[in-house]
Amino acid sequence: MKRKSLLWVSAFAVSMGSFLASCSDDENGTDGIKTVNGYVLSVTASEDNGTSGATYLLAAESLDEGSITALKSGVETAAGTAWIYFKDKYLYNLQYNQGSAGETESYMLNANGEITTRPGVYSITRFVTYGICGDNVVTVSAVDTNEEDANGNKKKGLGFNFMHAANEALSTKTITAENYLNNGEFVTFAGFVEANGKVYTSVVPMGMSKWGVQNYTGSFDQTKVAQEAGGSSSSAYEAGVIPITQYPDKAFIAIYNDGTFSGTPTIVQTDQMGFASGRMRSQYYQTIWADDNGNIYAFSPGYGRTHTAKYYTPGVKKASVMRIAKGATTFDSSYGVVDIEALADGKSFLRCWHITGDYFLLQMFTGNDANPGGLESKGLGATRLAIYKGSTKSFNYVTGLPAADKITSFGSTPYCENGVAYIPVSTSDGGEYQALYKINPTTNSATKGLTVKTASISSVGKLTAQ
Repeated sequence: MKRKSLLWVSAFAVSMGSFLASCSDDENGTDGIKTVNGYVLSVTASEDNGTSGATYLLAAESLDEGSITALKSGVETAAGTAWIYFKDKYLYNLQYNQGSAGETESYMLNANGEITTRPGVYSITRFVTYGICGDNVVTVSAVDTNEEDANGNKKKGLGFNFMHAANEALSTKTITAENYLNNGEFVTFAGFVEANGKVYTSVVPMGMSKWGVQNYTGSFDQTKVAQEAGGSSSSAYEAGVIPITQYPDKAFIAIYNDGTFSGTPTIVQTDQMGFASGRMRSQYYQTIWADDNGNIYAFSPGYGRTHTAKYYTPGVKKASVMRIAKGATTFDSSYGVVDIEALADGKSFLRCWHITGDYFLLQMFTGNDANPGGLESKGLGATRLAIYKGSTKSFNYVTGLPAADKITSFGSTPYCENGVAYIPVSTSDGGEYQALYKINPTTNSATKGLTVKTASISSVGKLTAQ
């Protein structure tokens, strides 16, 4: 049964060895210690509490020390596809549900210092990327529009869900995805960055739909048009399409005036690296970020090199990073292109995040003898972290983490404050106990922080009482 309130736990008490993070069954919430500000973690429960596989929200007053537990505590929720902490006010549990509509809820701290489920429930369509734009949590997916040609081939579009955080109102819109880059291909987006009074998004070309193949008036490689259905899961395709981009070694960034994605964007492009996006099955991870001065860094894992199947166009570009200077609409020629793999012992990365200043945290592939670079589209084996500093182009692996072959997963998004990043780390030898690690980007080092008695930790962030 879902509990609707959770009380905060003294970090001092739990550091003395008592697991006191408790959820009161009393509707008045008389147990525990209350606070108006605190950290919230989403976790998957351990075997011993009889709810293995259940997801809970837990609270802590410190991320640097102490222990909390999912045993008989927390707010039970649905397992989240993605967790978004909206400006320290609300926590969104985005539901994907294998392509069908999912019931997304959000949570907040009430005036009594309790986590409560907000009334609004959103039935959103599947999504391939997500983020925050202005007052909204935004998801985007590739959709069929209502426009079709004489043969019944529908145009591809980008379907947006805008979840207004304060009003708990849902609005939607669809824009055309066909020939978005004037090359005949439809596209998707990967992440959103609000900076310099604009919204930046990485544009990932996706190949040509049936509509595109039959209606695009420009030239394209006819040998790439599939003559039969193929692929599987999120990579499945039908005959008559070009199933993946013909431009794997180009990166495109769209700049919009605001988070409504209206009007014609400015497109910034380069052929010095591949498209800027991480990939985990159907999810396209954000790999463009702004530093504290408004410069936009675009990181490319070089995923075009995985395009080796029939009808695919393979890429050759390695994992790289380039920069768009603050306010500019071209890539910075003075900065050039930085070869990440040359700095990382030949390894690529799955995804990345901004920490502070011009420091970025990269989740690196570990690789093996069969696949030294580790790059693959299911995100397996990405069990090391590294720090990249934009201004100096320096790269260093993070020390102080558990052994790479013991790490089973990292949290979906680190939480950053006071110049450091906290990231959940789950290990195969952690037993019932997993932990947060504090990443100091100036020393490239990690120290173990809060311990959680649970099977795994998905996310961490902060909420302020509303």
